[in-house]
Amino acid sequence: MKSKWIASLLLVLGITSQAADVLLGDLGMDSDVSKEETSFTCVAAPPPAPPAQHSSAEGLPPLPLPVVPLRRTEKKNPPRPPVLIAKISTKNQNDWATNPTDAQNLLKWMAKNLNVHFSDMTLPDGQIPTDPKTVPVLYRTGHDAFAFSPEQKEKLRNYLFKGGTLVLESCCGRRAFAEAALREIRDLIPERPPYRLPNDHPLFKSYFDIKDIKYRPYALKAGAQDGDPAVIGIDIGCRTAVFFFRWDVSCGWDDQPDTPKHRCLGYTIETAKQLGANLMAYISSERSAALPLSQALDFVDTDKATSDKFVIAQVKYSGLWKCREAGLSMLLSNFHEQTKVAVKFEREEVALTSSHLFDLPFVYFTGHQDFTLTPAERGNLAKYIRQGGVVFAESCCGRDSFRKAFQREIAAALGGAQLEKLPATHPVFAYPNNIKDVQPLPALAEKLKCKTRIPPELYGINVDGHLGVVFSPHGLACGWELAQCPYCGGIHSRDALALGINILANSLLQ
Repeated sequence: MKSKWIASLLLVLGITSQAADVLLGDLGMDSDVSKEETSFTCVAAPPPAPPAQHSSAEGLPPLPLPVVPLRRTEKKNPPRPPVLIAKISTKNQNDWATNPTDAQNLLKWMAKNLNVHFSDMTLPDGQIPTDPKTVPVLYRTGHDAFAFSPEQKEKLRNYLFKGGTLVLESCCGRRAFAEAALREIRDLIPERPPYRLPNDHPLFKSYFDIKDIKYRPYALKAGAQDGDPAVIGIDIGCRTAVFFFRWDVSCGWDDQPDTPKHRCLGYTIETAKQLGANLMAYISSERSAALPLSQALDFVDTDKATSDKFVIAQVKYSGLWKCREAGLSMLLSNFHEQTKVAVKFEREEVALTSSHLFDLPFVYFTGHQDFTLTPAERGNLAKYIRQGGVVFAESCCGRDSFRKAFQREIAAALGGAQLEKLPATHPVFAYPNNIKDVQPLPALAEKLKCKTRIPPELYGINVDGHLGVVFSPHGLACGWELAQCPYCGGIHSRDALALGINILANSLLQ
């Protein structure tokens, strides 16, 4: 019954086996080199023994009487650093333990080169935690096909939605594991489709600015391409909660070179370690962003009637459109408080092909990634704007991939019309908040190389006498949600709310 429900949901969302083929299709799954993988692979070694635990008052081993044992006076080892990552073990050691010290060696390398200190642990697959506070990262690597049990899936899903991160990796680039991993993560969070991380994802710049992805020779022969990260992820809100490495990183973490008997389909050792360090940096920073304050607030429409209320709907499209779910409610709450305009707090979602689109005066369009609208979606979008509707779009977290896609798609919908920068004298910056400058979040300030407040930046398209499209290249929704988003190329919450309120007010007054 559950499998039928998942299949139906995936069909509704357009996430089919064909989507899986697209994600893995150009990643060497059917190459001749991949088909020879079982002949040249790493061999399992015993997992490392856990560190011995000593109490601070432990004495020396027994000595012949009548000598009295003396307390040790030498310095003890420092306390063990906090656990960052737990490697999931199974009964088949030949599957998961071929690089037994991969995570441990990565953390040692990070301690030496980055001066950050964490520890790892091994966790049986029957002991998956539900609280990410104790173990922030779960790591599953292997050679063979696998499947999580229903109980494991339920625990993993709860773990991820509470802020945990799951990392999967095809050790040696093994196909069977790769196919199983993609299937399992799709089933784990069916409402959040997996996607290939673009080059502007924080994973590739959270510590090292990785612009030159390099692969081992046999990975290149199998179909990997230098410069293409080939990492698959699943987002929960603005946070990537699941990372899947189709090409091997563990051999690199474990300093395993290629030999006549070991042909690893993976990243070079240097790239693997840089990716690993960036991965841990990203996860560590995003832990505070997993549960923003706004998600603890409950926005309720005490009056269920919608007439005479300002209603906003979020646009659904084929890309990853659901980023910050509580942001609109926070914006509407502040808009109502400042202007006293009655609003509907309940979130609405509308497809561009829906006739309901034309019942709405204002729609919100956001995302992180590249996307392409269908001809029908473009046609309806243009018709909606020309009939007086307003489209407000923002590049969530300031992602360039979405910015470029929205610029392209809105131009295609409106016959080539281009977004133009709104002047500082535009009414949208004047009422009800007089906005002269805004405070960039740290990631945006670093990108812009600025240390002070910056002028507000909005773009628009005038259609038949009204501002039909408003676009912010900088992220606003993280600010609306009061979220601590370390990699957000956006605006501080106070200024983000002020801009959002002005945009809503301008749409009503024009």
